[in-house]
Amino acid sequence: MAVAPNAYLIGAQKAGTTLLAALLDQSPDVCVSNPKEPQYLTGQYDRGPDWYAACFSNPDAKVLLDASTTYSFLRPAHALGDADAPGITAPVPQRIADLNPEARLIYILRDPVARAVSAYKHRLRYGDAPKGPVSMTDVLDADPMIELASKYADQIDRYLEVFDIERFLFIDFKDLTADPAAVSAVAAQHLGIAPPPPPPASKQDGAKHSAHRATGLGRALKSLRGRAPWVETGLRRAVPQALQKKLIAPFLKQDIAVEITGFEEVAGRFELDRARVKTITGLDI
Repeated sequence: MAVAPNAYLIGAQKAGTTLLAALLDQSPDVCVSNPKEPQYLTGQYDRGPDWYAACFSNPDAKVLLDASTTYSFLRPAHALGDADAPGITAPVPQRIADLNPEARLIYILRDPVARAVSAYKHRLRYGDAPKGPVSMTDVLDADPMIELASKYADQIDRYLEVFDIERFLFIDFKDLTADPAAVSAVAAQHLGIAPPPPPPASKQDGAKHSAHRATGLGRALKSLRGRAPWVETGLRRAVPQALQKKLIAPFLKQDIAVEITGFEEVAGRFELDRARVKTITGLDI
């Protein structure tokens, strides 16, 4: 690979990575990978560096940004009893360092309970979780990955074994949603470029997704994407961005609603991690 990415927006999942990537993508100095989450360093590593390089349409850009949130899923597989779980055992921090030891990293942190709720709703949309009413205790007991993904300190520690903390920019999700332009300017400074121009209003609202549930055909396409990700990559490159949402709409139902309870009961599961996160990052999430 002639040019390696020099910026990684590694997480957290369901914490505004799509919004921040879109904001940074407004800059002529930034090339965000296509797809936004190539997941090369986890599930697609066997495709090789040439496949990865092809994900960046402008390799001469000052900043090549990979925004794969699977790169933060770094807990040992035995913690989940699933040796095949993608992204958990892959040595992602070292792989990034091998590609570019000068890489800069961005991590968005969101209230862990709110992130877990959003992750559950995401799985519900694709029929991967039971429909409500549900308690968050049952949700986390049934799917440990949702809980582990909301425990950020262990994930950050794995990166700090390889990278100095100065390579990191930690962002509070609340700040991003309150003032996207200001946060994107801070991120640009971290990446060594000028602030991106103000995005269209629709881009600034990117963290707010309409509630939806996938149709049967939509779930089938999601399964195909998992087995053959090159299909999605090819379609994204071939179809103008303005038409992509219109093409996706028939595969979604805008009617999802679920009653979720038990937020206070599960908050205690994250107290220790919150304290460690504040010690590491200075952020009180």
